Amino acid sequence: MELLYDVAKQRGSSRWFPYRTDTAKVPAGPLGTKKEALHAAASLMGIDYNEYMKMRRKQECA
Repeated sequence: MELLYDVAKQRGSSRWFPYRTDTAKVPAGPLGTKKEALHAAASLMGIDYNEYMKMRRKQECA
């Protein structure tokens, strides 16, 4: 399974947001802390947060 959502930091701010990876970095959820944005990205994909983080770590290593 491929990551459909990732998180990015808002420029000039300390806020993070989830965005769809196949489009420009348009917020797909609420702004918040990095952890909140990661949880939102996992829920947008319809999977558990722990599964999302495993996939994210695996993708970064590849």
